[in-house]
Amino acid sequence: MDELKKKGNEAYVEKDYATAIQFYTEAAETDEGKTSDVILVNRAAAHIALKDYASAQSDCKTALELNPKNVKAHLRMGKACWMLCELEEAEAYYSHALVLEPTNTDAKRDVKEVASDRKHYESAVACMENFDYNAAKNHINIVMGHTGGSRALTVMKARCNIHTFPEIASRDLRNILTSNPNDSEALALRGKALLYAGQSNIQMAIQHFKQALSVDPDCTEAAKLFKSVRKFEKLKEEANELFKTGKHEEAEEKYSEALAVDPQNKRLNSVLYSNRAAAKMAQKKYDEAVADCTKAIDCDGTFVKAYVRRSKIYEELEQYEKAQADLETASEMDTKLEDSVRALKKRIKMAKRKNFYKILGVSRDADDREIKKAYRAAAMEWHPDKWHTASDEEKETAEAKFKEIGEAFAILSDPQKRRKYDMGVIDGESDHQVEEDPFGGFGGFQRGGFRSSPFGFSSSYGGGGQPFGF
Repeated sequence: MDELKKKGNEAYVEKDYATAIQFYTEAAETDEGKTSDVILVNRAAAHIALKDYASAQSDCKTALELNPKNVKAHLRMGKACWMLCELEEAEAYYSHALVLEPTNTDAKRDVKEVASDRKHYESAVACMENFDYNAAKNHINIVMGHTGGSRALTVMKARCNIHTFPEIASRDLRNILTSNPNDSEALALRGKALLYAGQSNIQMAIQHFKQALSVDPDCTEAAKLFKSVRKFEKLKEEANELFKTGKHEEAEEKYSEALAVDPQNKRLNSVLYSNRAAAKMAQKKYDEAVADCTKAIDCDGTFVKAYVRRSKIYEELEQYEKAQADLETASEMDTKLEDSVRALKKRIKMAKRKNFYKILGVSRDADDREIKKAYRAAAMEWHPDKWHTASDEEKETAEAKFKEIGEAFAILSDPQKRRKYDMGVIDGESDHQVEEDPFGGFGGFQRGGFRSSPFGFSSSYGGGGQPFGF
């Protein structure tokens, strides 16, 4: 036995830990059934060097049963527990080693570091409970700096990264599953990470939840997540269908229900907020639609469609600087939108001219009959003869309005001039005389039919048709 122990020690010094374990094991087996606590403690040291902390714990436990006063057994058990993030147990073993040997410098140093790590671990737990995942990760990283990547800490950090960097969480959990494909907790958490990484991963996430439940039918986390994602999918599909059939108010309500399923899933909720904004926009709830787009961007600052949709709403509200800023931000993330930015700038320039459609109170796709009717009504309202008893200031206002109405009709009643106006060729600042008296027969009125407006927004991100993100 002594010779085998000596060879084991020599191999350990040479850092040939596997060989050292082999010699220590042979020494233990030849000890006539009386295993030496010293050999077990030596083998535990080799296991620790190979990061096989569970085997080290087993050897130290047996050694302490044989000799409860073996200081090295307490120290190495403390080390193994520390590396496995069993911090309370580690602190207890180091403290007991100090009771047995108060001057042991290694025990004094390590017990302080373990106590510090324990405080950081407890702080991380508290931060996670308060949804402060970045602060929690800072505490976890400090502990990992001393202990390395134990499964417990890796899982704990992954739980934080699911909310901040789900792709990183998915990668770390995949590494755990490589070692143990039947780890139900890791399966459930990786499914959640995939779910939080975006809508394209939903089906893969569901597969992970199903696999976790097949391994452990009592895995409550997997069961809860599976139920949640099924409910989410159902509400989302119902909302999308309602929107497509023009039931915008009901669609808005369904999107709100879907948003309540998992308030922490920022990327999926970003899409839902954007979709709900589309439903509100269709109801002309522009301010509420802007608020939802802003929430979508707060959830996911890289979600291009939310910027494009908010830009469109701002344009409808004639908040042109904000509309341009949003579309330019979107185009920085998707260069295919550069043409849309140029078109928007042109529309903004045109919108800052005199708006003849607004002056007559008609839409941009109004036909000749509507323009004629609106012109007669406006001209009658502001004809100077109706204001002859008014104050000089009121007369002046009426005269300016009447002139502006005549200018608008002169352009919009002429097909060629209207087309040029819509294209931005005529800026609306020139004087235009009306040849007909609005109270005559409109003999010179020319019928131009329907004209398309250059203010339509054609884009795969924010125009007509289906507004859905998924």
